[in-house]
Amino acid sequence: MGFFASLSKGWSFMKAAFRMAGQNRKLLAPSVYLVLVTILYFVAWVVGLIAAGADEFSDGTWAVIGAISTLGSFLIFYFFCGMTVNMIDVHLKGGQPSLGEGARDAGKNFIAILFLALVSTVIELFARAARNNDSTVGKILAGIIEAIWTVLSFLLLPAIIIEDASFGQAMRRVRDLHRGNLLLVGIGEVGVRLVTNLIGLVAMALIFGVVYLSITVLGSGTAAVLVAFVAGGTLLALFAALNVYLRMAYYTCLYLWAAEVEKVGATAPAPGPLGVALGHAPVAGAVAV
Repeated sequence: MGFFASLSKGWSFMKAAFRMAGQNRKLLAPSVYLVLVTILYFVAWVVGLIAAGADEFSDGTWAVIGAISTLGSFLIFYFFCGMTVNMIDVHLKGGQPSLGEGARDAGKNFIAILFLALVSTVIELFARAARNNDSTVGKILAGIIEAIWTVLSFLLLPAIIIEDASFGQAMRRVRDLHRGNLLLVGIGEVGVRLVTNLIGLVAMALIFGVVYLSITVLGSGTAAVLVAFVAGGTLLALFAALNVYLRMAYYTCLYLWAAEVEKVGATAPAPGPLGVALGHAPVAGAVAV
């Protein structure tokens, strides 16, 4: 499939996903909370490190702090993404999703989410070390591993949340679904990453425009810096939240489709926004799966 065909399907998916969110705006809430909690998390780290006199820490101490803070950020990320998966799954199956139920479901599967975060932390630390190394081969290898794990982790999360699977069970479940090549076909068919990257470029351009306009109109004083920081930060946080929602919507739909095809065969339609993008469904509303 060519670039423009993938982009077209990604665009169709994005529009359908946002129509689904328009039907139930609660679906966007976990992604918004994820961004806000992550900001508070890193602010707390910065304040704590300053208070502890971080400038005197050894390299070994910094390595431990880096590993712990990375693990914590992944835990926050996967927990709120798990809430999103639960709520989208409930919506697509005709139910009424709620933040409380989404949080309970993510909490119930916390051990599996913890293992997911641990593996992600190890891979992130390895990739970070490779990027700081002079080895070009190492950097390329780290990038490949990081990209593969990112896709795999997004597929493992629906298995963990929807089927209450342990980390090991989720790995086996995704492996079984992958044997039919359906997951690879789905990823190739819908250019969600292409669309989110293009939206990211637009968001960066808007942020740059806001900062430039603030400085041009208000000068270089405190007011200009404050306006630029608040407006630019808000736009960046909004893009991050929408990006997380789109990715989770995509992989939740993809997983549900793969599981349904496994049951009834290749004629099973893809659910919700994915079905719209692939021409399987006329609307992006709740679809029985």
